[in-house]
Amino acid sequence: MMKLSLSALLLLTPSLLLVSPAVLASGGHGTSDISDDSASSGWQADINLSYREENGPNMLGFIPTNSHQQDAGLSLDHADISYQSDLPTELAGRRISDRQIGRIALSYHSDDVELSEAWLENRWNDHNLRLTTGQYLPRIGFLNHVHQHAQTLIQSPLINKVYWGDELSEAGVRLEWLPKLGKQLMDIQLRHSLNVLGGDHLNSNDNTLAALYQLEASQQLGALQVTALINGYYTNVSDRGMFLFDLSNNTHVHTNSGYTEFFDGDILHLGAGLKLRYQSEFGDFNYQGEYAQRDEEGRLYNDTTNLADVTLNSHGQYQQVWWSSPTQQWQLGLRFDYLYSDVEVANTSDNALDDSRLNNNDETPKRLSWMASWLFGAQQRLQMIYSDGPDWDAYPAQLEVHLQQSFRF
Repeated sequence: MMKLSLSALLLLTPSLLLVSPAVLASGGHGTSDISDDSASSGWQADINLSYREENGPNMLGFIPTNSHQQDAGLSLDHADISYQSDLPTELAGRRISDRQIGRIALSYHSDDVELSEAWLENRWNDHNLRLTTGQYLPRIGFLNHVHQHAQTLIQSPLINKVYWGDELSEAGVRLEWLPKLGKQLMDIQLRHSLNVLGGDHLNSNDNTLAALYQLEASQQLGALQVTALINGYYTNVSDRGMFLFDLSNNTHVHTNSGYTEFFDGDILHLGAGLKLRYQSEFGDFNYQGEYAQRDEEGRLYNDTTNLADVTLNSHGQYQQVWWSSPTQQWQLGLRFDYLYSDVEVANTSDNALDDSRLNNNDETPKRLSWMASWLFGAQQRLQMIYSDGPDWDAYPAQLEVHLQQSFRF
């Protein structure tokens, strides 16, 4: 991602103090339903002020990625400012699409400002096709394409943290096909999403391309909506930079220099998910779960020597349920997270990687999180999350409090 100073963000946002707040815009960044559309045109800003008793969890047993910092105490955890607009659909007198949308978004995550989105999307409604080019949030599971502050639980699932660094933004090209199967098949809405991504989050010194495909299917059965998905991601990476022996909690870095260790090899990622939503006079009842597994095989080395040939097989899942009151003012939820990794090394000394981030000391992280949210104004949300990691010393029980403010102008 492009990195900016915090002062640059502040220069862009002085008008926030002068505008009238609008609806707390979780819908402004999309939802996990297939039928979601892009947000309406205009400026939008979202701010998340948070308090944590402890730093975020230290994720060992995985090849390091650029997770967002989660520091203990009170902090500006996340802020977005974005602009979206419909653009002309004619070029030199010729119609190029039925609708063209442009969007740009800057995101602040505890330590720096990043260009998280800068894309153009063209839609051809008769063929149910969409083509997106630029920097965007790919659809990987139910959550990655939704900005973190707009998710039901602001806290990222562990599988999103270890595999995608909480929220993956990449430069690429995406082709989507959204056919709807006929009444004979009970009106199932599909979304095929095929992506070619630049692989910037892999911190490679060489140009890296990755392929991503996701299939989603959604069906409305009376008051019950059912959405299922499967996805696959593959890349071959060279000179993937990392700090393998840095055991600190926070390793958020956006640079292609200074790395002490590197990885060459293949990454294959597979995932599946299911979401249920039941609407009644007593409120909305929701279930959402995802499973993901990843195989990484290659060699680790530094500037002077080959450290090891490594095969890393890992998997994880989360299951969450939540209830929203009939007025959508209150939400109560529960999430269970689980991770597992198995690292096999060859052509190395017995203890070469004992003190690295690949050694998880046979821990299998588990986390149970309770959530309560209160929408106490049309533009304000207060969320409290209490998490406990049973049998996981690296994640002590802790309380998180998030106060969100949204503006649209």
